[in-house]
Amino acid sequence: MARAVRSAFASRHHLSPLADEMGGRIVAGEFSVGDVLSEKMFGATRNVSRTSFREAVKVLAGKGMVTARQRTGTLVAPRTSWNLLDPDLMAWRLASGDIDRFIQDFFVFREGIEPLAAESAAQRRDPAAIEVIQEALDEMRAEEGRDPFGQSFVAADVHFHKAIFQASNNEFLIAMGNMLEMPLTLSFSLHSSLHVGPANRLALHEAVLSAIRAGNAASARLASLDLLKGVAHHVHDIVTDQARAAS
Repeated sequence: MARAVRSAFASRHHLSPLADEMGGRIVAGEFSVGDVLSEKMFGATRNVSRTSFREAVKVLAGKGMVTARQRTGTLVAPRTSWNLLDPDLMAWRLASGDIDRFIQDFFVFREGIEPLAAESAAQRRDPAAIEVIQEALDEMRAEEGRDPFGQSFVAADVHFHKAIFQASNNEFLIAMGNMLEMPLTLSFSLHSSLHVGPANRLALHEAVLSAIRAGNAASARLASLDLLKGVAHHVHDIVTDQARAAS
């Protein structure tokens, strides 16, 4: 399982080593809410300068994980203030072993917005937007035959879901789709690294597209929900089985 997590997030090279360590240790629960952080606390693992510490704090503050004040110093912020859709936070959660809860919470979140986007896309029924969704599905089908768990399939899958948000013609849903692009990429990469995906996943995607093309908003909503639940159950079963095998 740990190997799968590392594989899914192997391309994360933009963080400084210090920011990566601090973020990972905060998410893992090594520090409690309100704990004061200082450069001396990380000196045992690396040569930490005041400048590098400040830069790391700035990164983590941007993710809502810490607050930096002149009088009190750098404090660990409550989890409720963290930007849990941030790709780095997602990676730290998974690396900390929070995989099962992450999968459950992320799918529940998606179930709250993606069926709405599909419903709106069906109501709009824009031919050009539907063609983009079709192109994404065609990409998925082509990659399924080449490498069903490769990054090209992941990219096509993300393209499919993002295209539905775009097809909704709702500015807020479109913005949400843009915001979800990286989290979806990382989530799908995890699925691929675990080699999970229901055998009928293309058919589930096809059902969503067919309902949108037919202009059947209710069916589009239900098809989107069926897709999410089908994948969620499959992923959960695989993760549970692998966790048991590793224990």
